[in-house]
Amino acid sequence: MTATSEQIAAMLDYAAQAGEREACGLVLDSGRVYACRNVAAEPAHFFQIDPAGWAAAEQLGRIVGIWHSHPHGTAEPSLVDRAMCERTGMPWHIVSHPGGDYRHIAPSGWRADYLGRPYCYGVFDCWELVRDWFARERGVSLPRPAGEDGWWDRGLDLFTLSAEAAGFEWVDDTPQAGDVLLMQIRGQQPNHVAVWLGDGRILHHLRDRASETHIYGGYWQAVTVKRGRYRGE
Repeated sequence: MTATSEQIAAMLDYAAQAGEREACGLVLDSGRVYACRNVAAEPAHFFQIDPAGWAAAEQLGRIVGIWHSHPHGTAEPSLVDRAMCERTGMPWHIVSHPGGDYRHIAPSGWRADYLGRPYCYGVFDCWELVRDWFARERGVSLPRPAGEDGWWDRGLDLFTLSAEAAGFEWVDDTPQAGDVLLMQIRGQQPNHVAVWLGDGRILHHLRDRASETHIYGGYWQAVTVKRGRYRGE
């Protein structure tokens, strides 16, 4: 259900107060537009609802929607917005300030293409691309490494642990479609993953670049530290 004119006005008011930051919050079953603190690392480009604010809103009523603002530009949902709307299973309301635009999206089974995804850690990144590929192509649900962004710089090797826990075995034979490559790019631990598609190509998602395919060899081969094949849990 789309927001009422009164609800849109309230969101725009909060957006104006937030200025260059994305405003965000929740919509309650009473119709109240509840504002929460944006605790994202880059609040000018993303939003993350403060867990304390979410808990406080739940004390006031049932949460029936999520809202946020786009500083400048339009309220056109981004690919990240669409992906997170599906993940939360709730309607999303988006306003733009100072444009005054409003858009509404709801869960519909939307799925992002493999190629051209913008980078957003935890939503669109190298491991999420591998997870999506295995879910769609193999019907396999892979776990998400439980660590905050940059864990590889803290001496952790969560990609190896997650792959082994999911049922991958490390191999050194002829590559097969679906093999997962762990790479170490300017780090002390594996910090990038790719899927071997066959025909000498890999599918992957580098930080701050759109997801893409590359011919495997040269640099990519040089930074590969191990290759895993799914054997099942």
